[in-house]
Amino acid sequence: MAVTAAEAGDVVRYTQQDLEELVKTQFKAFCKLKCAECGGVANKRFSSSMSMVVIHMLDSCWCHECGRLLCEKHRYQHTCERVDQQKERNKHLTKEQLAAQLAEAEALKQQAEEQQKLEQRVAAEAAERERLQRKDKRRVLASKAKCVENFLQSITRDTDRNAARGVRVRDELCEFYTKSRRISLTLYNEYEHPTLPGLAEEDWEEVKEIYARAKELTGMFAMMEEGPLDMRNPWDPPPPAEGQDPGPGEVG
Repeated sequence: MAVTAAEAGDVVRYTQQDLEELVKTQFKAFCKLKCAECGGVANKRFSSSMSMVVIHMLDSCWCHECGRLLCEKHRYQHTCERVDQQKERNKHLTKEQLAAQLAEAEALKQQAEEQQKLEQRVAAEAAERERLQRKDKRRVLASKAKCVENFLQSITRDTDRNAARGVRVRDELCEFYTKSRRISLTLYNEYEHPTLPGLAEEDWEEVKEIYARAKELTGMFAMMEEGPLDMRNPWDPPPPAEGQDPGPGEVG
């Protein structure tokens, strides 16, 4: 834990690699780290941001000169031995030398700011691509679940065939229809207004099981515009080779 500048003891110092690892693996803990100057929470402002964006904003909360982690107020107003040493050296420079040094420092600062903006833009674009990819996956799941719902609705309305199938099969199909309606609505709501960071995997697995069992009971299958309903998705891993046991996550 970082300590304030007024407290006795060693100041906690970080390397850029330290902070990048914290952001990647312990983001919540990173957001709770204390400012080395005042002792307040340094990174609370990042708690609502994505780690992949924050990792490119470390300069706004970390002094690469002394390694201190700092809040917004003290990022450029804190105890920094390296800066103090530089100020002492500057006392012995001529005006021309000092002006050249300041110009070089300003050029380097602008270059670093431009690089940071570029990295932030790249990270934001990557995050947006991932968001759109998740949205498209949710759309695929919702459309297939709706197809299963419509398929079961059509089957349960066919009273003559259900009578021929028997009471047990009829009741099982009716139960499947009720479940498929619930899941179809859930997956559509996840597409329109996501509440999960990823996909609704459990609901999707359940609708796949329902459809597989319904096909087994009826000998029928659902149709989509492009042909028979395929419950495998473009992002699913390829099926195992014949005679090979499926690996973890490949059952489906």
